[in-house]
Amino acid sequence: FPDKENQQSLLEATAHLVASDAEKGEIILTSGAIGSPQILQLSGIGDQAHLKKLGIDIVADRPGVGQNLQDHPACLVSRYSLPGAPKSHSTALRIPGTTTTNPVALTKWLLKGSGPLTSPGCDHGGFIHLSEINSDNTTHADKEPNIQFRFLATKTITPDGMSTISDSYKSQRNHPNGFTIQTICARPKSKQGTVYINSIDPLAKPKVYTPFFTDNQDLDLMVQALKHARYIMDQPSLKKFSGQEEYPGPHIQSDQDLREYAIRTVHTANALVGTCRLGASNDPNAVVDNQLKVIGVNGLRVCDSSIMPTLPGGQTASSTLAIAEKAADILLQSVHS
Repeated sequence: FPDKENQQSLLEATAHLVASDAEKGEIILTSGAIGSPQILQLSGIGDQAHLKKLGIDIVADRPGVGQNLQDHPACLVSRYSLPGAPKSHSTALRIPGTTTTNPVALTKWLLKGSGPLTSPGCDHGGFIHLSEINSDNTTHADKEPNIQFRFLATKTITPDGMSTISDSYKSQRNHPNGFTIQTICARPKSKQGTVYINSIDPLAKPKVYTPFFTDNQDLDLMVQALKHARYIMDQPSLKKFSGQEEYPGPHIQSDQDLREYAIRTVHTANALVGTCRLGASNDPNAVVDNQLKVIGVNGLRVCDSSIMPTLPGGQTASSTLAIAEKAADILLQSVHS
């Protein structure tokens, strides 16, 4: 939107639509760890100095909006399957040589509830504890897990697992057979990132900064995780299907080579949290209070993964559901009080 008046009209119209069925006119923002801080900043809620530079009128000076971004860094090991191995999920989903969904896969799902369409793609995995200096694939069952493995019955197209799903697969006409293990640092020590808008245009993407591997312990741990993923792939149950490795590749063997591969290919594990974090009302960097209300703003709450102060040691879906259930209880109590 080229001018502030049009943007404000859109925000007001959206707010009216959202709140029209609420007796007290509350708005509940649920746009996630990227979208929620973006919308708050566009609405004048955020770091005062940053918003003034964009010409946005200040509704509430909350410098914590967009701060404290946390995520799990991820890398991967991916190999081709040997000839004669069962088809990968992603291969079975397509008519060979096209980008068209295979009707066989679709029929199995519709009529029998079976086949590759019953899988989200990465529904297998596990958690282990590795040492940053471990070299013999020993795990520590008595210690808190610090690595998550995701097994995918599919060959990645790129060393970035997220771009493979979101971009590359859409245009791929002959997806190769293979399988992948994504390696994830479950409890990263690197510093927090940020989400900031660069424009008053609500359709413009915000600037997202995720400082993966700013702490060398995370990078050292990722190297051990990649080595352990190879170890898992070399076990008899997978070895019989395992062909040539594409990522990192057979030429990547030394710890230094693996470090460089990790730095070059690290990507999100899709577990972003923290950018509207919950805290005490007198905490200058908190965004919402224990009732999920945006501090200093009436009639506005945030209910999504952005309110988590710290990153869970696994995927965030169940934690986000728990937040939603708690929010429902809070809202019911406020209606009946």
